[in-house]
Amino acid sequence: MILLRDQLARIAIAQSFFTIGSAAQIPLLPQSHTEGYKFDPLLHLPGISPYFDAIGSGLSHAAPQHCEVTAASYLIRHAAIYANDDDYERYIEPFLKKLNSTSTSTLFGKKRKGWAGPLSFFDKWENPINDPDNQLEQITPQGVKDSKKVGKHLMSRYPKLIPTTKRIYADKKARTKDTAAAFVKVFPQEVEIVEVNLNRSSFNAQDPHKACKAFSKKPGNDKLQNFMSHYVIPIIGRLQRFSPVKLEEKDIMGLQQLCGYESAIRGKKSDICDVFTDSEWMAYEYAWDLKYSHMVGHGNPLSPYLGFPWLNTTSELMAKFHAPNHVGGDKIPSDDGQRFFLAFTHREVPPFIATALGLFNSSNAYAEEFPTDRINWSRSWKMAELIPFLGHVGIEKLTCSGISIGLGAGDGKKEFIRVIANSAPRPIPSCQGGPGASCAFDEFTGIVRKGMEVYGDFDGICGNGDEEMEWEEL
Repeated sequence: MILLRDQLARIAIAQSFFTIGSAAQIPLLPQSHTEGYKFDPLLHLPGISPYFDAIGSGLSHAAPQHCEVTAASYLIRHAAIYANDDDYERYIEPFLKKLNSTSTSTLFGKKRKGWAGPLSFFDKWENPINDPDNQLEQITPQGVKDSKKVGKHLMSRYPKLIPTTKRIYADKKARTKDTAAAFVKVFPQEVEIVEVNLNRSSFNAQDPHKACKAFSKKPGNDKLQNFMSHYVIPIIGRLQRFSPVKLEEKDIMGLQQLCGYESAIRGKKSDICDVFTDSEWMAYEYAWDLKYSHMVGHGNPLSPYLGFPWLNTTSELMAKFHAPNHVGGDKIPSDDGQRFFLAFTHREVPPFIATALGLFNSSNAYAEEFPTDRINWSRSWKMAELIPFLGHVGIEKLTCSGISIGLGAGDGKKEFIRVIANSAPRPIPSCQGGPGASCAFDEFTGIVRKGMEVYGDFDGICGNGDEEMEWEEL
């Protein structure tokens, strides 16, 4: 009888403990399985979205424990513009002409008629690109503000390095120079903005596509059009009854581009973004990932040739801690104390760098990676995370104590390289054994050296020759 009572008591205690333990597993703020996730189309617009920090692989954005960033070099895309010439002429302008054809004059000015349902806001919508002759390719007022924000962001990330900056680089384009000027206004010191002469092949690292006669923006256009025909037809079927004008494939693309451009121009999400469903936005993202893969990614044999020059310059710079001098040859002069380096460029360049290192390259066979009749959901190549406006790729030099690699505190300092894309660390697939998946410095320089051995014939592959080069205006 006593034994039975003891057993019952133990069972009661166990049940009491189980009840308390179970209650402890209930979240204080219960949520659905989505954890409050809400789709945001502005995170899925390759090349035309306002800047955002990428999540990347989930690694901490801060330097690994027992490590310090002792030098950094960044290539940064220019800030938001009103629209790219090609995007505007090919997709946006044709829709705007149809939109304006629905305008009628009233006592209170012009008003559009016939737009209904999810398109009803077009009755009163104000076109943010109302002076294309003077606006296209130009940085917007919001772009100036965003430049300062990203500048402050880098200030918080490199408080010891940025005060060493004496000069930064931009090409002759107004959008890069204006971005650079806005960017350095938040720096605590005066910074010289050096204009790079693009007709100099010795500085093909910052804007390599402009120094390469063989480069063209056409690759991938046919693939984009092919896939676009698949995904926009159902959209037209859904929206046509709300439109007083006939909608065509390019109109849908123009509308989706206006979502990104208007959001970047005004600094808030455009009403146009809500016209499309999540899946329609994912199709848009895939269409442009497909295009960029052929134009500036691993689908273009030129890409590593255009990516390694900057990596080579940066590798030599990090090795010598010397300030760059891009006038008068490739030699790096004596050290003048600068430890943070900035060059402002265009959307084509960060993908070249990423492709050279294999950062976004898929493990799928390329023929399977970008079919044109469906979305490849498992692809690694996602350019929304690399080339929003002010998108950037950077190289950090980490100096770490012996503790960081499992040695004693007195075992000396070791140096590593970490690649950054939109603030997120991106491990190099072939070299990630250091702290925070960084790459040992000697291994990194070895990767670059081998890359230059294979892809170093820049002028040869570009067909530049000795004749006068013809430069593509971007």
